[in-house]
Amino acid sequence: MILDPSCFGLTLRSRREARAARAWQRARRAALLALALPTISCAASDPMDGAPDDVAEATGADAQALTSPFPIDRRKSLIVTDTDIVSEFTLEDVLQQLVDQANVPGLTPLQLFRQMFDTYRKAGEGLSPSLGPHCDDVVLSNPPPAPKGPPPIVLEGLMTESRDGSINGFPVQCSRAVGQEADTDPLAAPPDDGYLATTLVNRFDLASPTGADCGEYRVVFTRRGGHPTTNGGMRNFIIFESRLPNPNPSQGREGCRPIVEFWQGLSDPAKSVEERATALRSFYFDGLPGSSPVIHIDRFAAGSGQIRVNDFLRPFPFQQDEWALREFKLSRQCTGGACQLLAIPTPVDDNPFAALFDPAWTDPRAVGFRSWFVNNAVEALASAGDINRFDYPTLVPASYSSGEALLITNQNNYRIALGPEPSTFRSDIQQKLTSIGSPLTPDQLLARAQTVSCSGCHLTRTDEDGGNVDVGLSSPIPFNNLLFTHTSEVTEEIEGEPGRTRFQISNLLKDEFLPYREQVMNDFLFGNPVLGFEKANLWTSSQAQLSLTTGWVTEGIQALRIKTPNAWNQVKSAPFSTAGLTPVGNKLKLDFFTSPVQPNPSWLGTLVVLISIPSAGIHNQFVGTTNLSPANQNAFAPVTFTLAAPTVTALNASPSDVSLTIELNVNPGSGPYVVDNVRFTN
Repeated sequence: MILDPSCFGLTLRSRREARAARAWQRARRAALLALALPTISCAASDPMDGAPDDVAEATGADAQALTSPFPIDRRKSLIVTDTDIVSEFTLEDVLQQLVDQANVPGLTPLQLFRQMFDTYRKAGEGLSPSLGPHCDDVVLSNPPPAPKGPPPIVLEGLMTESRDGSINGFPVQCSRAVGQEADTDPLAAPPDDGYLATTLVNRFDLASPTGADCGEYRVVFTRRGGHPTTNGGMRNFIIFESRLPNPNPSQGREGCRPIVEFWQGLSDPAKSVEERATALRSFYFDGLPGSSPVIHIDRFAAGSGQIRVNDFLRPFPFQQDEWALREFKLSRQCTGGACQLLAIPTPVDDNPFAALFDPAWTDPRAVGFRSWFVNNAVEALASAGDINRFDYPTLVPASYSSGEALLITNQNNYRIALGPEPSTFRSDIQQKLTSIGSPLTPDQLLARAQTVSCSGCHLTRTDEDGGNVDVGLSSPIPFNNLLFTHTSEVTEEIEGEPGRTRFQISNLLKDEFLPYREQVMNDFLFGNPVLGFEKANLWTSSQAQLSLTTGWVTEGIQALRIKTPNAWNQVKSAPFSTAGLTPVGNKLKLDFFTSPVQPNPSWLGTLVVLISIPSAGIHNQFVGTTNLSPANQNAFAPVTFTLAAPTVTALNASPSDVSLTIELNVNPGSGPYVVDNVRFTN
């Protein structure tokens, strides 16, 4: 369904109407905010957190079915594109809040908008050389080698932008056509230059495993004049990606529970569209009690979130080759008592500049990056069986991050930069893969690194022949039906709600990303941190080296990694309660990852599980043993044990002193092994 003109009237209201609506909504927020909270108990899920243990502690979807009166609706609790809701968000409101918080006399939302887009132009073309940074502030005297592969296509008679500027010591297109936005007034809502909100996004799945933050919460604005089929050359997206701090960091990830429960509560079928819209505006502009609002200058500053621009704006006479993505941070700068708020172009996180992968480039940064990549990134990228879990062990060091991400295959393709020829870098990657027992090739590994980049995430079909890149999974990554965006300016009818519309999202979001994010929410809300390995120091060992991994995982965001230098290794859990698990059946299951690193392939060893319930007189009771030799290596497999009838009876009495012991009798030097998703089945 093509975007109906009436939708614009909902969103691009006059400034007077917007201000009146804000005043009316603020008057209702306090009363309606509570309506967005779920109707179930919100207590902490583990007694060791020092909070009540009266909520369910089962795992993921099973526990959710037992404890929640309604399931998570992905289009209400994970991504919201309902036009009746997103129309309550305007670009002017967002910019005005940032300007108010900056407390810079005379600064207006329009000035901040124009200054940000002026950074795409050279100083001599910009509004004012002193207004802020420009793309040619630093011209590279010794630029990286030109990208390998065929050159970009240039159409006769059209102006092609040069790469005369740089960000972070890497070249960027300068000037770029989107810089012309600095001459417009999008807040006056002219027919083509205005922006409308299309998407609100819950990215709790990006929350720090340690609880340092609670993930990112985003609002996406798109240029009104753009359209993927009728006016593709005028498309531009502005995405405010706010990283919310944990309101209770001493509790770890558990401190994020009110935020996650807020989003879960939006799925309540009893809530009206108006109630959800009001609650979301309050969350974004006011914050939950004790929490920061999403729209706050500190949430887009260094060390926090960012503002991204994803543009394909190419009015005549500009001819741009492909989409480009840039990242901005807000910076409040004061000199001699005079302050200003600036949007500063910054490196794009986790997007190494492609030439760093070129073995022929001898620049010290390239040499240092290749060493870092082999020693740090290879194992992390290889240790995942799901595109959602491809990642680096930590953020790519900022010194290696590109100034922009381009959808130009040869400009961004890490495998092309590596080249097919033998090289020390290729050999080092292969040696590292071999040492960890990974069957991946260097090209498959670099394809995984590509998917972590902005362009690789948005465009899955990035092979030279137009096909899907081989990332070493059993099935290829599906092609993005929206080509290079995951949200669209085009609307569709909401199924089962005649007359109501929402903006379209990509098939990748629907089928790949949202199911994973839903699982992360369910596992957090209803899982047991002991059985799901979601909290540090809940499992201990005197023999094996333990750590939490975010790569090989079947539940939640972390699993227990067991490095085994010894033949016999005992791993013990902290005590936990079964108060929310009842009725408990007679099966104990866990997911076990068998390492491919095996000094003695003919005998891999055994896994034994013991259980203790001191209050029931059960101490280190044998549950069962399994032979690891038949197991598929480099993969998870479910392991099932049968519990004795008296043990089942004791577990159903809801004791709070249950503990498990895992014993690994394996070859010294084998591993590491991974355990996840321990559960009592019913």
